[in-house]
Amino acid sequence: MDAAIQQAPAGEDMGSTIIGVTVLFWVIALVALCMRFWSLRIRKRGFFAHDALILIAFFFGTALAVCLIVSVQTAGMGKHSAELILAGEPWRLITFAKLLIGWQILWCLSVTAVRLSMVHLYLYLFSTKKTFQIACYIMLAICYAWAVAEVLVVFLFCRPIEANWDPAAAATGSCGNLEAAYISVHAANFAVDLSIALLPTFVLWELKMRTAKKVGIMLMFALGILICSIAVARIALYKLILAYDQSDFTYAGSTMFVFTAMEPLLGCALACMPMLQPVAEAATGSVVMSWVKSLITKTKTKSSSQGGTSTSITGSGKPVRNGYWRAGSSQEGLHPGVGEHHVSIGSFYGARTGSRKGDDSDVTMTSTFEMTVEPYRPGR
Repeated sequence: MDAAIQQAPAGEDMGSTIIGVTVLFWVIALVALCMRFWSLRIRKRGFFAHDALILIAFFFGTALAVCLIVSVQTAGMGKHSAELILAGEPWRLITFAKLLIGWQILWCLSVTAVRLSMVHLYLYLFSTKKTFQIACYIMLAICYAWAVAEVLVVFLFCRPIEANWDPAAAATGSCGNLEAAYISVHAANFAVDLSIALLPTFVLWELKMRTAKKVGIMLMFALGILICSIAVARIALYKLILAYDQSDFTYAGSTMFVFTAMEPLLGCALACMPMLQPVAEAATGSVVMSWVKSLITKTKTKSSSQGGTSTSITGSGKPVRNGYWRAGSSQEGLHPGVGEHHVSIGSFYGARTGSRKGDDSDVTMTSTFEMTVEPYRPGR
């Protein structure tokens, strides 16, 4: 240990990376949460258990983010342990060990609340599927059992609990097998996440809709598999730490601490995705999108009108008599000041766009003509 202290590298600090990633994913989760409740307002639906649980998950995720940032600022997380000892700050290692207990509990509570929110969402969406509902209730019980097991591991791993940070207490107390405990908890973590992600697959496959749309919905619900990849990465990283140097956990575990921040916050964001369709519809129907669409239409109209005597005219005009057309003020392709033109119609097709009966959105008729335009002469 003394030799390691003498060779302690200086200047290596992962603290800024841990803080940056934590803040980034916190903002992503916050934006997703705001969009979720914007969707709730658009749909004018009630506030249900899955909404309350995702708020609880975000609360614990925020507390976890704060705890990680405090660990960087006050406990030396992201720095080499030997560097802290050389700087005369060994107390930071004790503070780190104490905070480690706290953010393991916060991580567990946040992840569990995300899972409970997803399962309650399944119960809300597929309330008529009795067999599926039974499977959901079983999954809820598994989620609660996993959370209780994780909390027990944290508090009972070392006896007395002070042995986690106090060498004197560790000398007289006892601790379990850290590697076995960590891998067991996170292997179960992976299995639960994967089960929740795949749980609605069979129900969704039975829906009567086009296969492409059905697969798209299934993939949206299966986004939780991304969380499974984080669980696998955490196990792999922990194995690397054990092979590297457990005494330098404040630095060697930096990448794993980044995943600790990512997992519950990304889970909050992904749990909101199935609820964001109203926001997407509102965005595509916004003033900005309408302006973009009109700009594209005008550009196509102008480029088409430059091709010769055969022109494409879209807009509001009125037939004056058989074979004639009076141009509206917004028509393009006709000479300004000429009110009537003789029209030889080459082909005609039209499209009606709008929404179903009872909707408040406007219904427009868009017709496109390919025609030859000649000045109208009276008596012709």
